[in-house]
Formats: sequence, C-alpha cells, structure tokens
Amino acid sequence: MLPTLTIGPFTLPVAPLLTIASFWIGLWLAAREGRRFGLNEDVIFNAGFYGAVGGLLGARAWYAVQYWPYYQDRLGEIFWLNLNTLAPFEGMLTGLLIAVIYLQRKRVPGAALLDALAPGLAAFAAGLSLANLASGTAFGEPADLPWAINLWNARRHPTQVYDFVLSVGIMFATMQLLRRGPLSGRTFGVFIALLAASRLLTEGFRGDSALLDGGWRMMQLLWLAVLIITLIGLAWIGTRRVSAPNQGG
Repeated sequence: MLPTLTIGPFTLPVAPLLTIASFWIGLWLAAREGRRFGLNEDVIFNAGFYGAVGGLLGARAWYAVQYWPYYQDRLGEIFWLNLNTLAPFEGMLTGLLIAVIYLQRKRVPGAALLDALAPGLAAFAAGLSLANLASGTAFGEPADLPWAINLWNARRHPTQVYDFVLSVGIMFATMQLLRRGPLSGRTFGVFIALLAASRLLTEGFRGDSALLDGGWRMMQLLWLAVLIITLIGLAWIGTRRVSAPNQGG
C-alpha cells in the first residue's frame, strides 16, 4: 500500500494519480485503435471526458449501494467526494454507457467504435487495479499463501494484483482480435465477457465484499448476470455473421 508519494515539499495521493494516468492511457489507446478504422479522434476524446464525469458519479453511487447498511443512516455522506470510496469497475461500466450514448448522438459507427475502445478500457481497468493496491481498497481475504501481501494488519490475497494481471491479459487479447479488423462489436463483447469472468473469479477472494443471505456476494451475482447477457449477445452476433452470406446469396 502506497497512499501518498512525497517529492520534495509535495505530497501527492498515489491512487488518484494512477487513476487519472490510466484513464488517459486507455483513452489514447482507444483513439489510436479508432484512427486505424477511420474514426474521429476528437469525438473519441470528447466521449472519454463525458464518460469520465459520468463514471465518477456512477462509481460513487455503486459504492453506496455496495455498503448501503452503512449509508442508509448517513445519507448525507453519499455526496461526500472521497476517491477512496468509489467502486471503480462499476463506475467504468457506467461511464462507458454514457460515452456510448454520446457517440450514438454523434452518429459514430457504434460497433467499430466499441471494438476500438476494448483495449483502452482493459488498460484503464489494469490501472484501476494498481490504484486500488496503492490505496489498500478492494483488498483480499486473509490467506496463508507464499504470494500473500501484508495489508490492514493481516496477510491477504493480493486481489488487486490478480485484477491487474487479468486486465493486462484482456488488453492483449482484444488487441490481437482487432488485428483482424473491427468485428461488428464482437471484440467489445469479448472484452466485457472476459472482464465479467475475471471479476466473478477474483470477487471470491475479496475481503470487503457485501454478503447476501446464504453467503452469496452481491457483486458476484451482478458480474454473473453481465457475463450471461454478454455471452448471449456474442452468440447472437455469431449467428448474424454466419447467416449474412446466406441472405446475400
């Protein structure tokens, strides 16, 4: 955990810096991939700005939902801006939805754009994992393992590292898919499916998850729903790709 970094007379918060840096790296990567497919870089950067604002608000709202037993008697605290009380991955999905709505209004080719965004979003997710590690959030359950880390007075699963490694893998996987050209939204669908599957896995090692009756973790159920819906969507895209030549014949 590295909450602050001291450089001379300045003390800088590490997690927010990592979040901002990963956002711009992800946006640059998305713009670069979009340019290869003839998409307007300025529109992509504008969509990133609106998505960032919406994602910040969404991350705060999702965090309040996850820890509702605490906030239900402290409603005013929901509106306190604290970068350590955000749900980063849920906020990312919220921001993505807002960016997509903006891009639709600009009549940007949706499927090709979403495919171009996939590697950048994966890079952003990787950066958020490092930000969580720096701040000590999204921490794991206590574990007696060789790779466990000391955090919050216990040796724990390094869930932030798990998320980082999986996100980097997703980034490279989506970049390889894009080398075949935009795939009518399929690359983006693969990104969402892999992200949901990875979070479904790592959520099981989290030590700060909200538990439901029966021992279920609320976020695991949500990620499972996202995975199922995305797999159905990918199957539908695959069916369209197979049937299209027959319709043309």
